[in-house]
Amino acid sequence: MKTTPPIYPQSKGFQKQRPWALLLLVLLIMCFTACEDEEDGPKDPVSAQDREFAVQATYSNLAEIALGQLALTQAEDESVRQFAQTMVNDHTQAQDELRYLVESYDLEIPDTLNSEQQALYEELEQLEGYAFDSAYISSQVTAHQEAQQIFQKQIDQGENKNIVGYASSLLPHITMHLSDARALKEELEAEAE
Repeated sequence: MKTTPPIYPQSKGFQKQRPWALLLLVLLIMCFTACEDEEDGPKDPVSAQDREFAVQATYSNLAEIALGQLALTQAEDESVRQFAQTMVNDHTQAQDELRYLVESYDLEIPDTLNSEQQALYEELEQLEGYAFDSAYISSQVTAHQEAQQIFQKQIDQGENKNIVGYASSLLPHITMHLSDARALKEELEAEAE
């Protein structure tokens, strides 16, 4: 019976183990590299400004959604209802994007209106017709002016490139919403005269 000679001669004991040694060496290198990466910290850190922006942008989005939904049921003017629908759609999408982004950095964001926004909601809830339309649109002008400042501050002072990118991509929409709210406010004021 003929036997096949071993691939590695017995006299070279280390070479017989070489494929396993090579695999072990590669695994050790990968482990050390991974450990070094973890010790270096996150590649894209989150500053206090980034955290504050995430909270303030969330409050802004949540208010736009809640007040927009209220306007859909209480607004008299069709243009106001259309504006409200745009606010619900755009800010729901913006909040979904922000929630996904902040989850990747393990940031906590609110899920309810703040006390000032809740008070405005309750105040608007008591109004009807033109009084509601006028108060809602006026609040939208103010809210979008504030949002512009929040988003611009993040663009100027934020450190996390992804969160700054989010602010940069949404600021033009906020500016457009502000312009639309101002135009609607003027229309409503002209109708009241």
